[in-house]
Amino acid sequence: MNKLILALITLLIILSCKKTHPSISSIKKEDLKGYYEQQGEGEIIEINDSIVTSYYSSTFNCFPAWKVSRNYFNTKTPTLTVIDDSTFVIEEGYTIFTYKKLKKKPELCKELTEGQIQSNRYNFETLWHTFNEQYAFFKERNINWKTIKHKYEVQFTEETPTFEFYLLLEKMISELKDEHSDIEVPEEFEEQWDELNASTDTLQYDKLASKKILNKYVSNYSTYNLGQVSWGFIDNSTAYIQLNGMDGLANYNPKSINQYWEIAEESDDYFKDVIEGAHYISGLITKEITNTEQCIIDLRFNGGGYDMVGLAFISHFIDKEYDIFKKRRRFKNGFAGEQTIKIKPSNDAYLKPVYILTSHYTVSAAETTIVATLNFPNFKRVGSNSNGALSDVLSKELPNGWTYEMSNEVYESMDGKLYEVTGIPADINIKYPKDEEEFFKTLYRELNTADKAIELVLNRDN
Repeated sequence: MNKLILALITLLIILSCKKTHPSISSIKKEDLKGYYEQQGEGEIIEINDSIVTSYYSSTFNCFPAWKVSRNYFNTKTPTLTVIDDSTFVIEEGYTIFTYKKLKKKPELCKELTEGQIQSNRYNFETLWHTFNEQYAFFKERNINWKTIKHKYEVQFTEETPTFEFYLLLEKMISELKDEHSDIEVPEEFEEQWDELNASTDTLQYDKLASKKILNKYVSNYSTYNLGQVSWGFIDNSTAYIQLNGMDGLANYNPKSINQYWEIAEESDDYFKDVIEGAHYISGLITKEITNTEQCIIDLRFNGGGYDMVGLAFISHFIDKEYDIFKKRRRFKNGFAGEQTIKIKPSNDAYLKPVYILTSHYTVSAAETTIVATLNFPNFKRVGSNSNGALSDVLSKELPNGWTYEMSNEVYESMDGKLYEVTGIPADINIKYPKDEEEFFKTLYRELNTADKAIELVLNRDN
């Protein structure tokens, strides 16, 4: 017995001596320290005892994006989960971002000099390299990015005026023809930009056309949040829903758009509010239309917003859980962060046939919503191909403070199809104009007689 006790004591001493690092279950945010690389968005995070710094990172440079106190990082990041001493993840909506610890501080990561901040050349190189390493669709858009660089780098000098230099960068990015890749107009140039892009036709044909559809086809329609959603009955058997954005759906009961955003700014969790609002209004509508035989959801005016808002809305039209699409993001010479996204049904679902109306203006979160419906047996699509810009927007700043955006994520349907650039095709095709303004004008004039898409649904058996 004495030998057995001695052996157990010896084993415990050996195990305790080997335990030089905390176990996975015991590691907390407070234990994180060092440099961590985000797998897919050109970000490095430095964590020290007092400050946490995020850097914009590429092979050209690495400079601070933002800083927070260590206490804030430890206490105000509820969606951050520590996996082990070398990995943590952050969840945003359904997207999971993974951070891996680096062995040492990257040599490029440092504060910018005033000369770098002000240099046209340095800002140009920063933008070009970031796109070169993080943009996901050069091949699909048939773009040789090196050729684009050679084309534009000879068109400016350090003496080029800042507005002229901004226009050059804007034109270079526009070569991609990507709705999710742009450089925002700096506040200092807004007046010049508006003068340069002033339109002689000030009519808002999108709003005129969307309202004209309601007045022509839907009697006594209801609206929610100043027309962000409108719905009613075309006849006893057909319901019509016009969903004009995947944002702006929080149940704030606003009297004006400005009031809506004032309330949103005061919210502790606007994202939660807008998801709950999407469930609220979709649930309300599906209860009202339960006795109809079919439903039209019009997304032709929907310019996107939050993916999860669209999914929350259509979850009231399914009765079981589905895998709906896959996503991954550009990382170095390949991709990282692949996920399969699921959708769960809501209670009291509307399961009759649903016809989604689409146009080339149907973009972004409206498109990921449509990709989800490809899995649902009761959904069909009527109209033209959607826009073909499904990626989340990766937003960054240049050293001079100008904000720019790009597509860095790939969305695929469950059968492996990629709809970036081409858009999602309709089951019943209508050759709408691709130009946004031309489409709205054409639809507005067409409504003097009939709406082709709606008529195709109403007369589908003919």
